[in-house]
Amino acid sequence: MNIYIGDYWAPFPSSEYGGIWVVMAENEEQVIDILEGTSYDDRYEDLIPEAVSKAKVFPLDKNETFKPQLIENFYT
Repeated sequence: MNIYIGDYWAPFPSSEYGGIWVVMAENEEQVIDILEGTSYDDRYEDLIPEAVSKAKVFPLDKNETFKPQLIENFYT
């Protein structure tokens, strides 16, 4: 399980100041599934995979059990 931290994918002016998201997931595909539907504007959901591929990834303790989830998001 990993923590993924990335930038909001909606471009200016739809997103004036951008944003950030934090997701706990097994892989990029799971992150994409979790992020779909979290945007203010679903016209840009096709940009989610690129945002996920650019995210910072931090591994979690393999001895612990975690649930895949959106931890936090802040979009403008």
